[in-house]
Amino acid sequence: MTAVRALTCPQCNGSLSPSKFARMIVCPYCGTTVQLADEAVSAAVYREAFTAWNSPAAVSGAPTVRIGGGWWALEGFIARGEIADVYAARRARWPTERAVVKFLRDKRDADLFDREWQAVALLRDAEVPGAETFSALIPQPIAHGDVAEGPHAGGRASVFRWTVGFRHTLEDVRQAYPKGIEPRPSIWIWRRILEILSFVHAARLVHGAVLPPQILIQENDHGVRLVGFSCAARIGKKLPAADTRFEAFYPAPALEGSPVVPGLDLAMSARCIAAALGGDVASGVLPDSVPPPLAAVVRRVGWPDPKDPLHEDALVIREELGEVSRKVFGAPKFCPIAMPK
Repeated sequence: MTAVRALTCPQCNGSLSPSKFARMIVCPYCGTTVQLADEAVSAAVYREAFTAWNSPAAVSGAPTVRIGGGWWALEGFIARGEIADVYAARRARWPTERAVVKFLRDKRDADLFDREWQAVALLRDAEVPGAETFSALIPQPIAHGDVAEGPHAGGRASVFRWTVGFRHTLEDVRQAYPKGIEPRPSIWIWRRILEILSFVHAARLVHGAVLPPQILIQENDHGVRLVGFSCAARIGKKLPAADTRFEAFYPAPALEGSPVVPGLDLAMSARCIAAALGGDVASGVLPDSVPPPLAAVVRRVGWPDPKDPLHEDALVIREELGEVSRKVFGAPKFCPIAMPK
């Protein structure tokens, strides 16, 4: 008679079915990676070792919080958003990973806070062209839920992957360049924003808050990321909230309760570029230094005709800006935004 060895996951006791020659398998139930070895290790010993490895004691010198079953060491305050405080963090074990943790300040805003998580999770799983590329340019979710232990215990938090090189927002750029940035780099910034918005709109969502603090600019490169999805809504629904600090960036129909459409994001993106160029967002007036072909696109998209509002397409505008750039500035040139040290 041939002996048959039954294998179970030492973490959750789920059944494992490795192939004949496999030395390693991922548990289909809990995701634990199990390596097959000739030496036998009891489940109790394994669980004790796993618990010790995944405990906050693995990291010293930083406050730790438990979110979604994992421990995170908080490394420092990054920003104060409209409804959440943002911290740099790392997983409290080795090997570790860097992350961004957002803590909800007021439970009355829990619907908006959870809405962001739902939106980025939907976009992560969206089956639309370019999803694999563009989902990396929005917050990438790791964990979400109540803070079980630590300094923020009882609160609500979201954990997102850290992306190197994105330290400054477009609002930071505005503060660093109060008279406006050069027109040429404004084109690549806007084109990158439009690429992301084309992906969001293909998934039948509207971002709803394309504002300077929600646009991250990559240091020493031409990269842009879009964050702050707490006001995201399905196309045709109403805007769930607006940031009163940036009311001039919203087209009037959205603030008046009209159903949201992709053109809302596009108009707001144009107003962000107008602000970065040193323009007046309330009136749509741009500095004379902005070339007329570029100024014409910014005004048309940012302040559309009320009789034919918000019917632009992100990729069409992107291509139009490419033509404007070639016409006004010539061949493409590397021109990142330099931020003060």
